[in-house]
Amino acid sequence: MTESKHLKPHQAAFLLVGLMTLVHIVLAFNTELGGDEAHYALYGLMPDWSYFDHPPMVGWLQIIPMWLFPTDWGARIVPISLYIILNYLLYQITVRLFAQNEQACSDSKTIWTGFASLLLLNATLMFPLMGMGQLPDNPLMVVVLAMVWLVWEMLKTEIPSTKQWLLLGCLVGLAALSKYTSITIVVSLLLVMMVEKRWYWLTQKGLWLAILIALVITAPLLYWNAIHDWASFLYQLHHGTHNPDWRIVRFLRSQAAQFIVYTPLLFILGWWMMLKVRNYRSPATRLLLLFAVPVFVLFAWGSGREESLPHWPALAWLLLIPVVIDWLWQRRAKLGVKIVIGLQLALSLVLTVVMHSFLFTPWIPFEDHKNPIQGEYGWKQAAATAKEIQAELSTDKTPLPLFVSNWSYASHLTWYVRPQPVYVTTARQTQFEFWFGKAKAGMDGILVVPHYEKIPPLTNQPNHFERCDLVKKLPIRANDSIIVSYYFYRCSNYLQ
Repeated sequence: MTESKHLKPHQAAFLLVGLMTLVHIVLAFNTELGGDEAHYALYGLMPDWSYFDHPPMVGWLQIIPMWLFPTDWGARIVPISLYIILNYLLYQITVRLFAQNEQACSDSKTIWTGFASLLLLNATLMFPLMGMGQLPDNPLMVVVLAMVWLVWEMLKTEIPSTKQWLLLGCLVGLAALSKYTSITIVVSLLLVMMVEKRWYWLTQKGLWLAILIALVITAPLLYWNAIHDWASFLYQLHHGTHNPDWRIVRFLRSQAAQFIVYTPLLFILGWWMMLKVRNYRSPATRLLLLFAVPVFVLFAWGSGREESLPHWPALAWLLLIPVVIDWLWQRRAKLGVKIVIGLQLALSLVLTVVMHSFLFTPWIPFEDHKNPIQGEYGWKQAAATAKEIQAELSTDKTPLPLFVSNWSYASHLTWYVRPQPVYVTTARQTQFEFWFGKAKAGMDGILVVPHYEKIPPLTNQPNHFERCDLVKKLPIRANDSIIVSYYFYRCSNYLQ
């Protein structure tokens, strides 16, 4: 965070983003898709008005790449592109919202806080990973950053222009098409009107026009749910509330994961920024906190009932980055701040190099079946083996259908055996029933089971087969250890 006489901040930002993009491209061509990545790539191959487990944006963005390049690397074109846009928007928002603070604390005209925000963003473990793998959060974060920028400009004037209202309506609609938790944006906008004393906006035609536009853009999502008995809405409501009791241990485990993947620096200072009342006095900080806090409240409440995955609250941590950077920038001359930042950057550099190199090739030795990437590894080979077994066991022109026990496994397997269907042996509804229908009673098939599932599989129960016989075991090795083993069963008489 020191100023350079030979390198301008936007040039440094360009070099940083260029380096991360290069890393993402190299990994895109050398790593197989994760479960979520494969799932949303299948969205693009089978486009619809919406989908069971998520709104349609994450799939719509994959339609053209999957039409042109239906490959592992092709599925990563969109997230890599969105991450570049995300870096640009974060840089601009940091500079524009905190320009006054920056000029007041700098003896030169060079402003480096925009670059510092990108440095912190890319120093985390989570955001660079999301920058390569498609998730619903990716388009949501881009849309919300654009919305924050727009609202900041709207607050500079008493009466926003019609163009600004129209753009706001479009962004709210796009956010709704990206992820259901974007409902927090409505709360944030209401908080902005209340805190900034802009209730008179409710009397302006532009606001109601924006609401109308948002509803029109959201119509495909509403239409799909209407013709499918509101299946997606009901799934999301159950997804976050199926545990009747709220437990602090679930909340703490979720927070511990975020402490690691978002770095201790961002985690600790981010919570401090939210909890310190005085931070809400600054217009720029207040605006970002009004968008971040509702996200934290939603997932803090939800994680007590079901542990939150680390990427779920990514939007909130993203919005806190400029706030944290501005706080650090104003104290950058203090020795303690310099030491903390130096240690954080050194640790982040080591972890980033280790993480990305490990994704490229699992070079760190682990005991057999203890590798942390076992759930995302070897599905391409498992799919090839499953097709070989199909060819050996099928007695007619119709191959035995493939089965797995989990929707994530189905995403992996379907991606590599497409266009043939894969069925999920579960009573719970998944997206695969909408694509391929539910497995029928009496069906025979080949069940693919990774070692971390129950071996041998359950039989003679509803939503399982009456009998399963082991056909083959496929251990997949790297660096003299078994990362994952897949078991292939010839099963008969599926029971409903």
